[in-house]
Amino acid sequence: MLVAAAAALLMWLVTNVAPREWHVPEADIVVDGVRYRAGPDELRWLESFTAAHFDAGGKAARALVADEVDAALDGLLDASRARLPEFLDWYYSLSGEYSRIAMAALEAAGLAAPGYVAERAASILLPEDAWTARLAGLESTAAARLSAHYRDVESAWRAEVAMRLSARRIPAPLGPGADRRPTLVLDGLVRDIIARETDALGLRVSLSTATAGVGAAAAPALARAVGARAGRAVAGRAAARGVSRIGAAAAGGAAVCAPGGPAAAACALLAGAGAWLATDWALLYVDEAMHRDELERALDLALTNLRAELERELDAAFDAAIAAHGAAVQREISRTFVPAEAGRDASGASTSSGDGGTGRDSGV
Repeated sequence: MLVAAAAALLMWLVTNVAPREWHVPEADIVVDGVRYRAGPDELRWLESFTAAHFDAGGKAARALVADEVDAALDGLLDASRARLPEFLDWYYSLSGEYSRIAMAALEAAGLAAPGYVAERAASILLPEDAWTARLAGLESTAAARLSAHYRDVESAWRAEVAMRLSARRIPAPLGPGADRRPTLVLDGLVRDIIARETDALGLRVSLSTATAGVGAAAAPALARAVGARAGRAVAGRAAARGVSRIGAAAAGGAAVCAPGGPAAAACALLAGAGAWLATDWALLYVDEAMHRDELERALDLALTNLRAELERELDAAFDAAIAAHGAAVQREISRTFVPAEAGRDASGASTSSGDGGTGRDSGV
């Protein structure tokens, strides 16, 4: 049964699949309204050259887009690095210290989500509005450059074909029998599909989806950088030290204010709070002097790693769009250069209206 099935399949292929070798002595080619006479060798060259030319154009498109992605991400990361001092100033401030302590207490009580410091770092270093605007600009610029690139590739193909076939040009008027020769009208080859695919590029390259929530994606890496390198990163420990200090500060304040009569208690409280703030400020100052540079380097490394991850995602999004475009163009080329169609046209119906070949041929 298997042998019978294989034999049947082979018979179907022999009788139904068009051969890929030109089996006519000559054919006419129409490019930009100009007619050329070509034999089998020229036709085979034209098909292989066309496929290779547009394939090379796709590779060049990838390199072009990679340059655009590099430039956009360099600009974004430079802006993020410029904001590092802003985050570090907040981190080593009393307001930053006490906000971390408060959020840690709320987190322990289940009243706040974890990751407050990382979210604050992401909001300062990676503001969503700036990233969204820059990525939208990248998408628009890359689409425009790709559109121009594909038009240039097509123009270069037409120029090369005209130059290579110039010696085979057929001047008007056409001689007798021209309408009986197989004709490939290439005026519309890939032009329409390039226009259509270029319009679809913006839909395929969904950068907003590929890079949505940049700050949220970067928050874990930023949190690790802060947690690993910050001198006083654990808010609970800072709170415990603060509680242990306030008693001594209040006692000292009472001594400063005595004898103070009825206002002694209020004076002691204010003096103790001042001593507490001064002690915390001094500890933060020492912590910053010891660890700020190290924390800045860790955050800078986290941003560098984020850039590499985003570059991979953006390149993958553009590569998918370029690959889809290239596949559509190669399908059009393969469909156009079907030798069997020309052979059947040569033995039967006319394929040209005889007006110079400006219309799309029914056999291509």
